[in-house]
Order: sequence, then structure tokens, then C-alpha cells
Amino acid sequence: MRQSIDNLERHDMTFEQAEGVEPLPTQLNLREISKELRARLWEVIYYDIREQIDHHNRLFGSWYDVLHDFYVKRKFMMVDEITAHRDWNLSQIKCIISSGDYIAVFGFLQFVIRHENCPYEFADKIERELQEARAAYRLIDGRTIMPIVSETDQSTIKQALADLSETEFKGARAHLVNAGAELTAGEYSASIRESIHAVESVARMLSTSGSLSDALAKLEKHSAIHGGLKSGFNAIYGYTSDEKGIRHSLLNEPQSRVDEADALFMIGACSAFISYLLQKARIFGIISN
Repeated sequence: MRQSIDNLERHDMTFEQAEGVEPLPTQLNLREISKELRARLWEVIYYDIREQIDHHNRLFGSWYDVLHDFYVKRKFMMVDEITAHRDWNLSQIKCIISSGDYIAVFGFLQFVIRHENCPYEFADKIERELQEARAAYRLIDGRTIMPIVSETDQSTIKQALADLSETEFKGARAHLVNAGAELTAGEYSASIRESIHAVESVARMLSTSGSLSDALAKLEKHSAIHGGLKSGFNAIYGYTSDEKGIRHSLLNEPQSRVDEADALFMIGACSAFISYLLQKARIFGIISN
């Protein structure tokens, strides 16, 4: 049964994601642009520009206005060096999208989106590609590109993976890596399920019964955790049991009402919780250092 579940979970993931080679979800890769996103962005721009080429292969319309201003006001090019020829313009912009760093790429996109002559529906197209490529940056308020997570979120998950590097927590680490892979694949319910499984796996190492509530009770008994925090952690855990389809995705239930924001919150919260549990357990001698 477990094998069939694994096969189903791998169905929508790349091989690299399924094998845990990419431990952090793409939504957490700040200051990076994936090859997928570059390809998606260039496809939008390429076909958009081609819609405004005349029979002399020269650019006209809104794209001409936007790119002319971009060359002069952002790249500080001399006006007599600028041409309306299709191939020259495509080459200039393709270089930015294919080879530029995240500052260059997102800077160009935001310039176009904020321009008074921004091509029709261009902002909507870019917003869709950022979402579908599950980028760490999204279009906010229709004109501003911003990260959807912080460096703290990124470091929290990295710390949890490091804390789980010991052999005895290999299972918990595998679940956390899977949570990241599922998040990258856009399988948000599965990502939440794997995040909470990682917590459960740690709980099994801290209590004889293997339940999270018993593990928390054990820490509370050693004065290692405040009662209020215990209640809060149990409440978060209960959330994953209430939403249909998260803990039992193979049952014939309606699609669980979770999205990317939920999955990002859970992988971050569970990662922080794991590091917290392990640190407390080591301080009070429940597990060895």
C-alpha cells in the first residue's frame, strides 16, 4: 500500500524533486530565477512583441514606446544607437531574460508593467507565469514584483533539515524534503501532509506512544515547554486533521480547501516546530546531543 501511495505522490513531481535532490521548494529560492520561469517569461514576451511587427520587420505600437524608454531611461543608451528592427530588439530583451540575474529580469518586467503604455494584458500574463512556475516572487497590486517569503522562512527550513541530519531522524528529514518537493510541484495538500508527517516522525522519537500529544506532554513534564505553547501546537496539528483530504488524500473526498499560502505556512511552521522540539529535548536530556 505504501508503495502505491509513493508512486501516486511522485506522479506530478520531477525525478529530481522526488529523490530529494531539490530539498527547498522553488517558492523559497530568493534571488534566483529557474530555467522554467525564464522560458515561460520569454515565451510571453516573444509572442507579445511579434504581434507588433510590421511588414518591414520593424517594431511599432506600445512595445516600441516601452522599449525605447527602457533603453534610454534604464540602460542609458544613446538614442541614435536604438533601432526599431525586430531582431535587434528581440536580441536585446532575450539577453536580459535568458542571462540576466533576478535584479535585471524583474527590474525589466516591472518597468514594462509600470509604463504608461504597458502592452495590453501583459501584467496579467506575467502574474500567471510567476504563479504557475511557483516562483519566489509574485506581482502584487498589479504593478509591483515582491517576494512571497522572507529570508527567515528560507533559513528556518534549512535549519530544520540540518537538525534532522542525524541517522535517527532520517525518516523525519525525508518527510520534510518531500514536503518541499510537493510544494514545488504545486501539490499543496500533499505538502502539508508531509510537513505534519515530519513532526509526527520526530514525536515518535520523543515518546513511547509516538503521538505528538504525548511528546508534548513529555516536554511539558520536564518543564521544557509552556502549556500555552503546547495548546497552540496541538491546534495547528488539529487543522491538518480537519481539512478533508490532507491526511487521507486517497479517500474519495472533495478537494481540500488549501492553497500555496497554506502549504508555505505549514512547511515553515513545522520546520520551526521541529527545531524547537529537538533543541528542547536535547537541553533537558530527553535525547542525546
